[in-house]
Amino acid sequence: MDADSQSNIKEDSGAKSEQSARFEEEIAHCREELRLKTRRLNEFLAYLEQKLRTPLTAIMGFAELLEMQCENASMADNAKQILKAARDLLAVINRELAEPNQSRVATNVGATLPCDVLYIEDDPANFALVQGILEERPALKLLQASRGEIGLTLAETHSPKLILLDLNLPDMHGAELLRRVRQNAATTHIPVVVISGDATASQVERLLSAGARNYVTKPFSIQPFLSVVDKILEETDHTN
Repeated sequence: MDADSQSNIKEDSGAKSEQSARFEEEIAHCREELRLKTRRLNEFLAYLEQKLRTPLTAIMGFAELLEMQCENASMADNAKQILKAARDLLAVINRELAEPNQSRVATNVGATLPCDVLYIEDDPANFALVQGILEERPALKLLQASRGEIGLTLAETHSPKLILLDLNLPDMHGAELLRRVRQNAATTHIPVVVISGDATASQVERLLSAGARNYVTKPFSIQPFLSVVDKILEETDHTN
């Protein structure tokens, strides 16, 4: 083989290696782009799920309260229809958007002793809903904090037997507030129940590992929610 032929072979080999390198680089770029788009899509779906769950909580909760308290049969039936439609929508959200999540609802236990429940929540509708639900437990005194810092102060000064915690607060994330509650000697003993529209298994596990006693996903039904509250308050009473 003459020198020119060897030179041509080397040039062809070099060109193929260069093409292969460019091809691999393009593949790597496409993979990274796909990874970023997938992450953004997952973040958007989680955001969308939470934004759907939050108003649905109010719709289901107030409809259930109306059904329980209404003496007019026709109005009670209307409330049932609203509740059914809301539950159908919730089923779609759970099927299409939410990750599978193991239920952590406790059995129903009556709590009759007077005690304070602190609800750290900035949404007036959500607070009004829980306030209406806890009227089923007239012995309970409910306190509200619309900001995390206010909630921490109330937790220190009132030492409630239970903290209900929303995650999306105006001044801090609920996970940070939970961390500070656990690190504060004056509040570390207080059980915390997270109430959130984020139903992803990783989020639930992260908050439970950080010290939350329970994680209630929005929207929730009244009786299972009361069961969670009752059981924790009874356990707290026995501990004290």
